[in-house]
Amino acid sequence: MMPSPPKEQNNPLPQTNAQDTCSKKHTKDDFCAVTISETSPNLMRYIGLENQGATCYLNTVLQILFRTEEFREAVERNVMNKSSSTINNRIAQLFEHLKSGERNTATTEEITAELKINVHKQEDAAKYLQKILNKVTPEISKIFQGRMAQTTICINPAKEHEPLKQVKTFFTLSISLDSEPPVHMQKCFDSYFAPIIMCGEDQEVYCKSCEMMMKTKIISSLQEVPSVLVLHLERFEFDYDTMCYVKNYSSVQIPLQLSVKEEAGVNHTYDLYAIVNHSGSLNGGHYYADIKDENGWYRFDDSVVYRLEMYIPSDEAYLLLYKKCEFISKCLIYV
Repeated sequence: MMPSPPKEQNNPLPQTNAQDTCSKKHTKDDFCAVTISETSPNLMRYIGLENQGATCYLNTVLQILFRTEEFREAVERNVMNKSSSTINNRIAQLFEHLKSGERNTATTEEITAELKINVHKQEDAAKYLQKILNKVTPEISKIFQGRMAQTTICINPAKEHEPLKQVKTFFTLSISLDSEPPVHMQKCFDSYFAPIIMCGEDQEVYCKSCEMMMKTKIISSLQEVPSVLVLHLERFEFDYDTMCYVKNYSSVQIPLQLSVKEEAGVNHTYDLYAIVNHSGSLNGGHYYADIKDENGWYRFDDSVVYRLEMYIPSDEAYLLLYKKCEFISKCLIYV
């Protein structure tokens, strides 16, 4: 089936009393740590965002959007009337405060008002990234937009069929995590595009040409890759044994570079520059972001921002942001 972006709903994180699934934690041997030198020149001063109650998810999304240079520049170009109340202008005003670095923290009150957010209710970061990208003008959001093709083929050896092809745009790709560790992000991403055979009583699809339910093959492919690729790790899963939702805490090996193939056969390399993390469980949790600039990695945790001397990705990664680059690396390096 064509993967869909996170749906907007009142309770994006389902409630459960079941035990969350968990696998082994990272060790330093799993990754090549990135050490940041204290003598790095011209360290930029970043400022945090005030938490209005339970708005860590929104703060995290806004910080990664601010640190996405092409998005930030597009926001600045599209401010036509600063006095008008639009999400474009509200974000532009916030970005001005974040760029100035004059205060320790900035407020998101005008944005929460514009989006009609209940600041005392925690929401899903993936949902609100999708929501903001849908609300800003297309020129602003286009760097996140890709095109996905889904081709459905009837498997009937006795009859030839014209494949049925559907094309949709997307801002994020929801990636299923392997059930058995170690979980490797490149492997999970590649599996997303593996052919799916729909067979059996509950899975066969009606074929108009055959005039009956038939076994089919579904192939997903990237027709157009975005400048910034956002991967949404499906950590919240429905457990059919307990009939409840649980959180998957699996350790995920996250490469600094991701290999992405277009439908036309063109290979692209993407560089990791931001991670949205979710700590806690389904019943309550906290979002924070780790973002890389030319001097290294920084942690954005509501009003607190600090530089990481050594960076090892946590087991709490929820959204991964990769920028498309023009060169191919000979090997993948792990952060």
